[in-house]
Amino acid sequence: MATVATVGIVSQLSQDEQPAFATVDPTAAPPVPSDVRSTGGPGGEVREPVLGEIVKVTNSNPVPMPLDPHLTSMSDIKIIDQAQDVAAAMCMRSLGFTRWKADTIRTWRPEDYREFDTFEYLDPKAAADSGYPRVPAVKTAAPDARTGHEPTADEKSAFYGAAARTTAGTAVPAGGCVRQADQSIYGKAGGDLPADPRSLAVGSRSRALGDSRLREAISAWRACMQDAGITSYQHPVAAKNDPTWQSRDAGTPASAEEKRVAAADANCQLQVNLVGVYKTVRAAYEQQLLDENRAKIDESKRIFAAWVSNAKAIIKAG
Repeated sequence: MATVATVGIVSQLSQDEQPAFATVDPTAAPPVPSDVRSTGGPGGEVREPVLGEIVKVTNSNPVPMPLDPHLTSMSDIKIIDQAQDVAAAMCMRSLGFTRWKADTIRTWRPEDYREFDTFEYLDPKAAADSGYPRVPAVKTAAPDARTGHEPTADEKSAFYGAAARTTAGTAVPAGGCVRQADQSIYGKAGGDLPADPRSLAVGSRSRALGDSRLREAISAWRACMQDAGITSYQHPVAAKNDPTWQSRDAGTPASAEEKRVAAADANCQLQVNLVGVYKTVRAAYEQQLLDENRAKIDESKRIFAAWVSNAKAIIKAG
């Protein structure tokens, strides 16, 4: 499949899963701050940007980010993903697999299109009442329930390109129908963008998590939690994703202990303005990345628009 980022690279993770932290270990004590450090994001060694006024976050209203106007939309990313399955199905039927449909093997998940950030506002009252927020799971039918057809070994081989020919002797495209579907959208050059804005946004998260200003805010949060009698967590992500309650689904009430921890967490985040510091720091790194990659981002937007156009044509034909 293509390498265009969705929210969990950004988006292979659900809201309740822990994001990738690149070189930053969210459970470790923050290292001694330095002015220049490796962030693991685009550009390698990055000097910490000068910050303006730190935004104060006291509600769940979105905080605008520099890359926001340039991000590929989730609706367009989903169109591309759907078109890949449609194009692969057309390829499979051309090989004689007449029972194959676009969702016989689906290459995307509904939860792939949920947007989230590392730190978002956590309401103290809601946390005390209900614990950490949980997003309802998206239930999907099994392939055989959707299509009435379970893929055979021969079909899977043709789909993924594991064999050069089907058992009936029909030649399989190099890389299988999956690769042919990709090429019908992205062309032979593949699905790489010169500068994927969503990948850059992920890079800004990694840089922000290593920034000394955010580390200081996390240290203040940790001290606040200890004052509240909660000493188990070195990082807010570790508190939210405690295995004791991280797997709780949206329909199961939170335990008293989860409510206690979540309430303290929310109050401490608010007290030290953790989300405000994070958003301000992340915005500064986004601006760095935007300035460094503006021409490539503009080129990427043109390329992505062509992919979407190809995808819409495939869906219409299929």
